[in-house]
Amino acid sequence: MTASRSGPPTSDEYRKAVSAIIRGIQKGQGLNDRQLADQLGCSPGTIRNAKSEATSLDPILLLAIERGFGPGAIDRCLALAQVRAVALPERVIGVDPILALVEALHRLVEAQAVDSDGGKRITRAELGKILPELRQGRASLDALIARADDGRS
Repeated sequence: MTASRSGPPTSDEYRKAVSAIIRGIQKGQGLNDRQLADQLGCSPGTIRNAKSEATSLDPILLLAIERGFGPGAIDRCLALAQVRAVALPERVIGVDPILALVEALHRLVEAQAVDSDGGKRITRAELGKILPELRQGRASLDALIARADDGRS
């Protein structure tokens, strides 16, 4: 997921990352091109072109993806800069951060159980099933860290 070379990302790398983001969202949310386009406020052709790597996606649409689908939604793109998105503390309102972390850890322990699909080794499919809990746990932890950082300013 991270850029392996030291130079700046290329347009091809950016387009591949955006395509993977769109495909992942569509698969995870069960959305077709039109439905995703409606949510993002663009045309289905824009989604199709970005998904097929024919054109670059406007950064405003990337921001709409991150905002609409949550922190981490565009991490494949941000990985080209060797960074990732972090939720602001106010974005995690209504979620008890400790419970979110415990839930994520609980799901990881279940996935690593001897009788799970992958046994002691967590499979990609198992991680995919618990991705929402992992993202919520990460967002909660990031929010706690941001709150602690705000106190030091």
